Amino acid sequence: MIYYITDLNDINKDQLQGFFVGWKTPLSAEKHLEILKNSYTFVVAIDTETNNVVGFVNALSDKIQFAFIPMLEVLPNYQSNGIDSQLMERILTKLEHIDCIDLTCDPDKQAFYERFKMLKSNGMVIRRYLDR
Repeated sequence: MIYYITDLNDINKDQLQGFFVGWKTPLSAEKHLEILKNSYTFVVAIDTETNNVVGFVNALSDKIQFAFIPMLEVLPNYQSNGIDSQLMERILTKLEHIDCIDLTCDPDKQAFYERFKMLKSNGMVIRRYLDR
């Protein structure tokens, strides 16, 4: 069974293994934990049998008008179980007081986000790791 939390009181780096699959330079569990700690808000999915984090979504915000969702990830063995949708629904609920919520994603992921009334848009990014 999966449950969802919005605090890190009982989470440690050992519970954050296996994320960032396919990344050129995957983040360490220590950095992952720091990212969650430094986020405006987040939601974490935990498997009750293993007590490990199996998915997460985080948001950065000015707390008034704008928020950005930089990451949503579910471990490969847990995908196609609706965890991604639960994470999005929960983070959007936490951000319901904010009018402008942005995220960037690859074109093949846009249909998923359209289910949450998100609109396609254009954007620009810097990816310094591509130069390394």
